[in-house]
Amino acid sequence: VTLWCTEEEEEEEEEEEEEDGDDDVAPQLTPASGPHPYTVPQLLRSASFQLNPTNDVFGNRVTLVSDVLSVPCDVERDSTHGTQIMCYTRAMPADQYVVHVSVDGVPIPDEAICRGAHKPGGCSLYTRWYRTPTIRSLSPTSGPPGTLVTMRGMIFTDVYGSNTDKSSNGLNTRFLRAYAGGMPCELLKPNSDELYRLELDRDTSWWGHMTCRMTGGYVGHHNISYILDGQFGRSLPYKSQYTISALNRLAMFQTYAEVTGVSPSEGSVLGGTLLTIQGRFFDQTDRPALVLVGGKRCHVLSVSDDSITCMTPKRPMMMMMMMANNMTAYPGEIYEHHVSDVPPRCACLPYLKGNTRGGLWHP
Repeated sequence: VTLWCTEEEEEEEEEEEEEDGDDDVAPQLTPASGPHPYTVPQLLRSASFQLNPTNDVFGNRVTLVSDVLSVPCDVERDSTHGTQIMCYTRAMPADQYVVHVSVDGVPIPDEAICRGAHKPGGCSLYTRWYRTPTIRSLSPTSGPPGTLVTMRGMIFTDVYGSNTDKSSNGLNTRFLRAYAGGMPCELLKPNSDELYRLELDRDTSWWGHMTCRMTGGYVGHHNISYILDGQFGRSLPYKSQYTISALNRLAMFQTYAEVTGVSPSEGSVLGGTLLTIQGRFFDQTDRPALVLVGGKRCHVLSVSDDSITCMTPKRPMMMMMMMANNMTAYPGEIYEHHVSDVPPRCACLPYLKGNTRGGLWHP
């Protein structure tokens, strides 16, 4: 579940404060889209957190609870020790979420959470749209694997790959990584520290552009996202960026294979010609390769990343006769043919052009 807002609300860059004077720890703001690293507040650390649980029953469990929803927070074991838990938030609506923790199946009682206060700000997490990176537009929306894609949205920062530099707008946050279909989308040019494109509209803006190069050779439909550090986390695409694929899936980008050549260019109308298709990215991850010649299936014999070999099908006799008589067929119509309509065999030879190049020859 995610939060959507109007473009006008986003462009205003509103500032919102959460007030809770009775708590000793300031509330934390985080994006509505997740994931975001979240450290369990100090006032929960009276318990001794379990390390390296041996099975699913034991160990630390963190749940973020609002008035209407509870959402698991995925514990990061490498950053968790006896007095601290770090977990990654999931996508959830904008709201106040109180942190609840269980250790080895035993929940910490409410009275031990920020001294038992009702909805304590110091033991709460606030998800807000203005802490959520966005993707408002994507260009292009299709291309072969390795395409450069440019995103525009509320990206908050123009810094990548630095632990010290602040963004030109003063925010202390940076790009961690970008993904396209589960594979990295590279922000840096090969063998270089130069970015393809990462810039804000102006020095005080949260809006800007980011360009990255897709990796991998998968052909199909992809969703694209990026992750910032600090209070921000994963990006949230506008709903307008999704399309419905032929497989009935929502996706933002489609990769496709490329055909660069076909040989031989001529063959027998009775089929049997070994046809070789040269190209790139002949990927069979989702389903086997399919080749059609004249609308008929060409029997695939072998497939590699850059080549497909198949055996051409026989052209239907009805089509052969129509070619010989210069006829055109339309669906649903009936044609009668007589022996006298069929031209002599010697007259048919021009229509069997290329029958000596391979395949079956009909005398």
